[in-house]
This record gives sequence, C-alpha cells and structure tokens, in this order.
Amino acid sequence: MESKLTGSNYLVIRRIFISQFLLIVAFSLLAIAAYSWPERIGSFFFAFILGCLGGSVALLKRIHKSDAKVVEEMATYWVAILMPMLYGGVMSSIAYLLFMSGILSGDGGNGLFTSNLFPNFTSPDPQGGELLSFKQIVQMRPESLKDAGKLMVWCFLAGYSENFVIGILKQLERSKETK
Repeated sequence: MESKLTGSNYLVIRRIFISQFLLIVAFSLLAIAAYSWPERIGSFFFAFILGCLGGSVALLKRIHKSDAKVVEEMATYWVAILMPMLYGGVMSSIAYLLFMSGILSGDGGNGLFTSNLFPNFTSPDPQGGELLSFKQIVQMRPESLKDAGKLMVWCFLAGYSENFVIGILKQLERSKETK
C-alpha cells in the first residue's frame, strides 16, 4: 500500500508537532509555577492547554483523512493549524466552567448531570461577603488529586472531541425547555 504523505503533509505534521511541543513546554512551565506559587495558580490554564493539546491530536488524526486541498491550505496558513487547537482550548475552558459551576458534578454533587467520572471543585471563601472575583474563579482547584486527574482527562477530551461540550450544552438547552 502506497503512502499518501506528500510534502504538504510533512509540513503540516511538522507544524503540529512544533505546536504540541510548545504546548507541553507551556504546561510544564505552568506546573513549575504552580508548584512554586500554589496560592496564585489554579487549574483553569492547565485546562485550556490540555484542550489545545486535545485539539492538536484530533487535527493530526484528521490530516490522514483530508483531501489534498485541505492539507495544502493547512500547509499555507498557520492559522488553519492553530484554529482547531484554539477551538479545543475554548471547548475545554467551557467544560472547566461546567465542572466548576457544579452543572456537571462529581461524587455526591447536586448538579444537573452527576457522575463519579466528573471532578469536584473546592469552594472559594469570599472575604467579608464579597462577590467572587475573576481571580478567585481562575484560582479554583479540584478537591483532590483524583479530581485533578479527572479534570485533565475531561479537558483533553473536550478539546479532542468538539461535539462533547456542544452535546452537553444542547442537553442543558433541552432540559431548560422541558421545565
């Protein structure tokens, strides 16, 4: 069987590899920063990076099924490669917010969808009855190491499968309509 890889395919795969490498470096630097300053860095940015990484893996898988015109476009424009990764990051950020808000909740949660497969989050302690700030939202963390692992897996999957978050949002919309 003859390989379909062309010069454009190699260029696109090389660009995706570079992007994945940079995402892993960013994740590693963020992990070092989180270890050094645990009170300042939450899990939101980890979720975003993992979603981007999931989007890049999905893009790699799609290249082999794409026709030459699509691959040529990806080889010509970096944006064609970066957009699926950014979209994966956005989808994983939405998944993060669904978990953090309790709409998707883990063990013993009372969210709209509850499963032991979903992570639980710690609750922030607003000072003196203040409203939650964006800083507090970004610094929220999963309750345990097991919940952190669940969050990482789900955020990667949200970036990899664009339909995951969209399907949940559609279910939320349908449940709102039935009430």
